[in-house]
Amino acid sequence: MWSDNETTEDLLGFQVHADLIHSIVTEPEMLPATIGIFGDWGSGKTSVMRMLEKSFDPNNYEQDSEEQAKYEKIACLYFNGWLFEGYDDAKSAIISSILLQLSEHQRFGPKIRDKAANLLKSVDSMRLVRFGLQHMVLPAFAAHISGGASLIPSVVGGASSLFKQKEEVSKEDNSEETAAEENVDFDKLIDASKPPSVHLDVRSFRDKFSSLIAECDIDSLVVLIDDLDRCSPERIIDNLEAIKLFLNVEQTAFVIGADPRIVRHAIETRYKPSEIEEQDNQREAGHRLVLDYLEKLIQIPYHLPRLSPAEVETYMVLLFCLRDLEKEKSERCLAAFDSLRTRDRYSVFGYTNIKDVLGEQGVPESLSKSLIFCATSAPSITEGLKGNPRQVKRFLNAFVLRKQLAEVAKLEHIHDEILVKLMVLEYGHPEQYSQLYEWQTAAEGFPEEIQNLESSIRAPNEGASNKKSSVLSSDEDIDGKEDTGKESETRKTISGWETSSIQKWIAMEPALSDVDLRDYFWISRDRLQSTFSGISMVSPIVRRILEGLVSDNAGKRNIAVDGTVDLNEDEINSLLTQLEERVYRHPDQKQGYDAFIALVEKHINGAAEKLVYVLDRVPDRSIPPAVGIPLSGLAKKTELMTVLQPTIDRLAATKSRIGRALKKRNAEI
Repeated sequence: MWSDNETTEDLLGFQVHADLIHSIVTEPEMLPATIGIFGDWGSGKTSVMRMLEKSFDPNNYEQDSEEQAKYEKIACLYFNGWLFEGYDDAKSAIISSILLQLSEHQRFGPKIRDKAANLLKSVDSMRLVRFGLQHMVLPAFAAHISGGASLIPSVVGGASSLFKQKEEVSKEDNSEETAAEENVDFDKLIDASKPPSVHLDVRSFRDKFSSLIAECDIDSLVVLIDDLDRCSPERIIDNLEAIKLFLNVEQTAFVIGADPRIVRHAIETRYKPSEIEEQDNQREAGHRLVLDYLEKLIQIPYHLPRLSPAEVETYMVLLFCLRDLEKEKSERCLAAFDSLRTRDRYSVFGYTNIKDVLGEQGVPESLSKSLIFCATSAPSITEGLKGNPRQVKRFLNAFVLRKQLAEVAKLEHIHDEILVKLMVLEYGHPEQYSQLYEWQTAAEGFPEEIQNLESSIRAPNEGASNKKSSVLSSDEDIDGKEDTGKESETRKTISGWETSSIQKWIAMEPALSDVDLRDYFWISRDRLQSTFSGISMVSPIVRRILEGLVSDNAGKRNIAVDGTVDLNEDEINSLLTQLEERVYRHPDQKQGYDAFIALVEKHINGAAEKLVYVLDRVPDRSIPPAVGIPLSGLAKKTELMTVLQPTIDRLAATKSRIGRALKKRNAEI
């Protein structure tokens, strides 16, 4: 098993990204600068930032006195925005944290501590705090030195009590760094009993902060802002506004790690005027405003790439090396990988390389089996998980657990490649996975539906594409014959398996037609009985859009609908599934149906079919009657009539409230 935390141990070849950012922020001509490290959830942003932070440590350059002297004049500060999510003012938190970390810096702190404290006193005059800086600065610093352990409700207490609490936390920490910090007398530096009296505007703040940097002889101040996309939209904007205070300060660089789609969504939520959102020209102007805001704030955007199949295989190989080898041997393997990457960034670091490092007799049998597994499963895992490092690691953790369960249960015919293929479906398409479970249960492990799907996708003759569409969506059966009642029912059952990502999964080796699937589903029954939170997680951007779609605020709904254009096919499927579950939990609330209708109107692929699927399964008596009017309007559109009209006719024939509403609507028309 492997930890899910970020690391400075480079198993991905991502040091090159950290080195690139490093070269920018240490180039005087490039400063001041704000750099965005952009990527999806789990793409490795935090690991890159931790590598970047480590690269500024002078202790890494003890063998080169010239280089060490260079890094003695660079200060690198790390700020995790999510740790301060609970604070009532994120702006104050980030400004306070930067100033306090500087004042406590081992090399620069003694030179500027008094001036930093005076500058802290003046921040309140910029109207950035609501409760008073004297109640914020010490908790911010205490959170920094304790890794967030001190983020407690006593934030509203006095500075004196907070300082005492800081001392208690420090006494529990035996590190030399924390011990040195205990000697700082914050009671003298910050007089919490007196409100700040010096008024300071933004320009003055920048001037004083720039002077502070110059006086402590810093060549570069690098501030790493991490986990911004985990914050609420309000906190994201607060952090961005705080960062703007430091823009154009000489010798400073801000490096922001985030999913740009979430940041854009936050900007839209804050700055789009809701009263004019329905006007297309104004909505386009608002979209341009969002892009301009982001482009002005982030001068250098840098997008982390998704891992290729070769990179995923290498990543898996190194993970297994760390698990199965002694520390000295695993370090040799990592060194060999790093050496290979400098010469060849495209080849897999696999079994042959490990054997060259350890010798054939030095490769344990368990590791040999794992390396074979990596080579055979990497293409499927890459395709199914879209080259996402965090998802790959969680996938492997779940895979290892299931293999262990199979061994304990003495299931001798569990094949890795089949288990991987099923888990890829389980992770990326849980609805289809549950449907496959139902099929194989009814057919004692050999579902006819999967045979039909595979035969349509894998048909070798020229008519294969026609056969595929006939199985998945046309009015003909897989043999091209005219549809009968039985084939129609089969086609209805297979509805939802027609997306390109699902078809790619069907085409993956190995085929499942002749495989008894019962044992595989037995060892994965935890997924069928729970949310399987250890592996399957909804990405933050999907969660944000879902929250907007079901909001009572029309402006937020419109922003969320517009945001769906940034989603890929898998994220769209995840959004529709999450929205479906939301309707099932609250079938009497109109917001879920409105969200589906908005997505259908936006022509989101699969939204109309999913809406019909949901309406056919929710109890008729639970559907709000107000859904009838927009639903009828959708059905009048030619391209949607065949999809929606049968369900509308069925509902109209019932005695439910939605049925009466539809009858009345039809009578009016």
